Formats: sequence, C-alpha cells, structure tokens
Amino acid sequence: MVTLASYDELPYDSLPLPETQPDFLAAIARLHGFESPDPRRARILELGCAQGGNLIPLAWRWPDCECVGVELSRVQAEAGAAFIRSLGLANVRILHGDLAALPADLGEFDYIIAHGVFSWVPPAVQAALLDVCRRHLVPRGLAYVSFNVAAGWTPLLPLRAALVERTAAGLPAPARYARALRVLDDLQAEWRDPLLLKEIAYLKGAAPSYLFHEYLAEFNAPIGFSDFATQLDAHGLRYVGEAGPRNAVVELEDAWGLAPEGMTGRWIDAECALDDAFGTRFRRALIARADAACAHPPQARALGTLAFCADLRSDEEIDLEDAIEQAFVNPAGNAFRVGEPLLKAAVMVLAARYPQAIAYAELLAAARALLQEYGAEPPADAAAFGDALFALAMAHGVMPTVWEGPTGHAPPKRPCAHALARQQAGTPGWVVSGARHVALDLDVPGRALLAALDGSRTIDQLLDLMRAALAQAGSVPAPERLLEAMWRQLWLFARQGLLQDGSPPSREP
Repeated sequence: MVTLASYDELPYDSLPLPETQPDFLAAIARLHGFESPDPRRARILELGCAQGGNLIPLAWRWPDCECVGVELSRVQAEAGAAFIRSLGLANVRILHGDLAALPADLGEFDYIIAHGVFSWVPPAVQAALLDVCRRHLVPRGLAYVSFNVAAGWTPLLPLRAALVERTAAGLPAPARYARALRVLDDLQAEWRDPLLLKEIAYLKGAAPSYLFHEYLAEFNAPIGFSDFATQLDAHGLRYVGEAGPRNAVVELEDAWGLAPEGMTGRWIDAECALDDAFGTRFRRALIARADAACAHPPQARALGTLAFCADLRSDEEIDLEDAIEQAFVNPAGNAFRVGEPLLKAAVMVLAARYPQAIAYAELLAAARALLQEYGAEPPADAAAFGDALFALAMAHGVMPTVWEGPTGHAPPKRPCAHALARQQAGTPGWVVSGARHVALDLDVPGRALLAALDGSRTIDQLLDLMRAALAQAGSVPAPERLLEAMWRQLWLFARQGLLQDGSPPSREP
C-alpha cells in the first residue's frame, strides 16, 4: 500500500483538538436545532488521524465508544497502532489506508472527523471525503470537516506562490523547509505589504509542519463558503453549523414563519458575508446527511439544555456589582472581555469547578448565589445573562457540552495519573491531553514527573526522584524552589483531570 512521503518525513504534530470532541460538536449542533447521537456511546471515525493524538484520548474517555482512524502516512499509522497496543485499549484502531478506498465493511458512524484534510488533497479526494460522509454517517450523524477559506487566504496566495517557486519540489521535506526559511528572509527584505510581512514573521516561528503543509505542499486549495455548500448539496449533505470560534453569528431578519429549507439560501449568503467582512481563513464546518433534519443559525434559547466548562483566570479584582468589562484569559493566552456581572460570577464558578461542566440552570443558580455572597443584587431577569453567555460560548471563552465530565480533586498522598497520561508523557513525540481534550505544554521535567505518577510514590519520594533527574541534567535548584515547582505541576495535573481520586494532599508518607 502507498504512503504519504511528505507526512512521513515531516508529520504534523498529532494533537488533541478541542473543537473536534463529539460532546462539544453535539452541543454546537443543538444550538443550531440539530440533535445528534449520544457521544458517550458513539461510533467515531477520524479521517487523516495521524498517529491518533486526537482520536485515542476520545476512546480512552468513553470506553463504550468504538473509534476508528484512517491515515495514509504509514509511519504515523504504525506509531499510533503501537501506542494503542502498549496502552491495551480495545475500543480504538488505526488503519493505514486511503480514505478514497475504505474497507467495504466499515459500517456507519455517529461522528466523522476530518481535520486538516479537505483543502490539502486533490479534487477527487475531496469528493471521496464527502462521499464517505454521506455513505458512512447514521441518519442523525455529524461530520466535522475543516477547510481553508478563500476570503482570508486569497491575499496570502502570493506568498505561497513565491515559496513554491523558490524551493525545489523534489527536495526531502526537511531540506525544502530549511530552504523555505531562507526564502522568507529574502521576501522579508523585498516585500512591503504589511499583511504578507506579518504572515512571514509568523511563519518563521511556526512549527515546521505548518509552514511546509500550508505553503509548500502540492495542494492547498482555499474555497469560498458558498462553493463548499454547493459541493455538500451535490453529495447529498447539508450544512449544520460552525464549530470554530466566532465573534459574530448570523441572525436572519424577517425569518419568522419561514420553513428551515427556506432559510438555507439566506443563511449561506449571510455566512459568506461574514467571511468577507472578517477575512475568515479557516472554517470548521459541521455537516449532516441531506435527509436529516434541517438546522438553523445558532440561537441562545437552546443554552438551557447544555452544560458549560471554562478554564479561565483573571489578574483583575472582579467587580460583581457594575457592568464593567474585565478580561478573563485561558491557558492559550486568549483574552475574553466580560461585562455582565452575573456572567462574571458564572465564569468564576466555572473556573473553580473546572474540568467539570455545569448545567445551565445550576450555573445560573450558582452565579446568583455568588453575587449575593458578595453583597450584590442578582437581576430577576436572566435574559441579559443568557445573551452574554451565548456570545462567550460562540467565541469559545466557555465551551458548551452535553457531557458534564470529571470532577477535579486535590493531589493525593500518593499521586497516580491515569495510564493514558503516563504513557503520553513517557513516549517521545506524544502530546499529553487534558480531560477536556486540550494539549498540555509540559517541559522535560514535567513530563518525567507525570510519567512517574503510578501511585507507588509519596510526595517526598517524587521530590527525591525529580532532584536526582535534574542533578543528572546538570541543574540543582534549591529544595524550596523544587518543591514549589513540583506542587505547581501536581496541581496542574489535577486541574486537567489527569489524576485518579485519592486523599487530600499531604507530604506525609
């Protein structure tokens, strides 16, 4: 069987992608009036799954699911299969194969994920991908298909053309990437366009795989949203909604009384207008079979059926009395400004309970109670709260979900990380994933500590282990600093849902 040489030589990082997790996709679909299957007991197919960094954590999270990945790169498919065997996970498998030639007996799936595939393959494979979605989705199933958008990519195409022209296509991927860096230096001196210079500066610090596969690979075909919708229609599919973060959403005026089918054309036109207005570069479309129920633009009234989680902090003293906008920041450094006092209280509640998600009614009650605790009078009408929460959810400041998930707890006397986290930490090239499907940026000592958390060591024994490892690497921090750093890591692991339940923290054996 063939393999994909450039992805063998310079693979994309195989990461957990929060916006592909089926519990989140089901929540977004519900905001669009579409009910999809229970993600906890689903069949999940990922096309172009690399070594399984996105798929395997989903299988680990939900043992009642059946997960299948398909990957054309032999190197990555074999690495993923080896990882699964070592983990002993029975409900996931990775097939080395072509999505255009899937096994006939693959069956139907509740969720299909195709991230970073559609725009980077020839038209025939794009058609095959959409055919897979039509043939292999259950009647109420959802597919996630990401693609590059012409509105934002068209101004960048001269940069791609220059890089392709000035680097030899026959070079091995790492050598061609090195040549591309030199070309970027040249272009930085030659060009004056602010947008292109900004992109060049970004590319010089980006992951090698991103520069190569976006700017040097044979295919990168941005498409207009209307053209994408036309292709869906030709393949017996329909648009359900957008899974990516949004600072503006479609609101159709004078739509009262229109059947969902009558909204479709206006909805597509409005989405295209948003792309043009914001220069959208990337979309994460949710799609379903054409014979499934019609969806509609997202509506705040569906919030009451969902739960929410958020890993946010603020360096400001939160004002719970006045509608003053204040910044909350997530671990990636993205800032979200919140002014509505009741929503600020809700964000504080979510941050304290993370990684657990809280159902809407419970969250509203907890936010009101927090306002009262601080002497503020909660509003009788929750309409403003609902609108503000809806906007924050659309921007991915908080993440809606249909799965409340794990509860957090303090590091126990003998910290024990679950087996997936320990194996990810101890396997070179693998990214550790949190309970909410986020990638954790751990340094070498942090990975070593996580890999050692098998429940057999006390806090003092772990401290000795880390001291010895750092001494061997030529670093000997002061004992107080080492202890403080280790506790920070343990609390991070606990907050990300990596530790199994145990007793309260203690340094006693």
